[in-house]
Amino acid sequence: MIEVVYCMRRKEGITHAQFLAHWEGVHVPIVMRNLGALCLARYERIVPLQHAYSSRVERLHHMAAPFDGVARLGWADDALMRQAFESEAALAVQRELAADEANFVDSAASSRWVAQSLVHV
Repeated sequence: MIEVVYCMRRKEGITHAQFLAHWEGVHVPIVMRNLGALCLARYERIVPLQHAYSSRVERLHHMAAPFDGVARLGWADDALMRQAFESEAALAVQRELAADEANFVDSAASSRWVAQSLVHV
């Protein structure tokens, strides 16, 4: 499986709770309505959790603050990913998603890349 990993920081002026609510209530439905056009085999959202060990793991004065959320989008193979980035239907969905991201994601402070998961256990 080939993936895009998208580590997101929220747009200035919105709380983490507002970021998560928009992502869940507005953005996810766009993705889910368009799974076919996007040729997605996987769509996963990862959100920070407040835990007893959070401060030890995050090491706030030694590391950058955690991202507000991480999205992992997966395609079964390169051909399907290519279709998701080149077909007119997929490009229309990508434009809709990009317009929505401007409402809650600080793209300049975020990062994304093409990846392959290497599972060891």
